[in-house]
Amino acid sequence: MISEEELIRRCKEHDRSAQKMLFEKYANKMMAVCMRYCKNQEDAKDLLQDGYYKVLTSIKSFKGNSRIDTWMTRIFINLALNRNRIGRNKYSHYEFDTKFEKADFDEEPVNENIEAKLVIKALNELPVIYKTVLNMYAIDGLTHKEIAKRLGISEGSSKSRLSRGRSMLNAKLKRKK
Repeated sequence: MISEEELIRRCKEHDRSAQKMLFEKYANKMMAVCMRYCKNQEDAKDLLQDGYYKVLTSIKSFKGNSRIDTWMTRIFINLALNRNRIGRNKYSHYEFDTKFEKADFDEEPVNENIEAKLVIKALNELPVIYKTVLNMYAIDGLTHKEIAKRLGISEGSSKSRLSRGRSMLNAKLKRKK
């Protein structure tokens, strides 16, 4: 087995076997990133393919200041965000249901032991604008300032979308218990 530095060096030299090794090493992790930003597995597979193409055509710009999988994750997220931004007018716009505006704290909280499959299914049912912010904040660990900059929205919109997305996700999960 070769070192990661050697693998990256060989990928920069367009070594097909190294490119295949890079794909095999990180395919599952990158597919998980794709699934968080796509509505279904077919779209995620398309994003995975596009992402690896972008990784392999851009690998010469990888400076080694971070881990390769961190760098790749940023590429995949940016591609997903660009795809959503470009396709924004193709999707129907969602009107926000005011029943999600305020959390009802008298209700029983969502069961903490919900299966991951149910959470992913419920997350995929959310409108893209809420799902994206939830992913960026809760999973990718971005701040509202970073989210706002990447999505071209205000910090207030980021906070609002996160709050609404959480409310909608909680409501969906309560129904699926």
